[in-house]
Formats: sequence, structure tokens, C-alpha cells
Amino acid sequence: MAQRQFRYRTTVLTGPWRGSFDQAVEDAARAGQILFEQDKQSDFRWVVPGQIEQKGGAEVRVSRRI
Repeated sequence: MAQRQFRYRTTVLTGPWRGSFDQAVEDAARAGQILFEQDKQSDFRWVVPGQIEQKGGAEVRVSRRI
């Protein structure tokens, strides 16, 4: 069974696959694609249209799109 992986994807950039949702969010923040709301990493908004994708095996699903 394949391990789940996550990455961010925007209209401009796509991040590398990571081992957790939070790592993908951190990548998006470092790339300037999201901003955190009130210093809470769990609350963020996209600077450009984007999403966090989840891959498990051959399947890719959108985990969060804003």
C-alpha cells in the first residue's frame, strides 16, 4: 500500500510531494502562495487560486481548495 503524499498546486506553481498536509502548506507559504490568518497555521488563504492535493497510490485527490 502506497503512503499518502501531499503537495500544493496553484495556477503558477506546483510543490513537491511531501509526507504530510502541513508540510505541503509550509511549502506553499515559503513560495508565497498562501498567507496565514492571525498567526494560525491551520487558517490560511491562497494568494492565487490553489489547492492541496493528496496522492495515495495512483489516485490524486484535492484535499483542500480555496
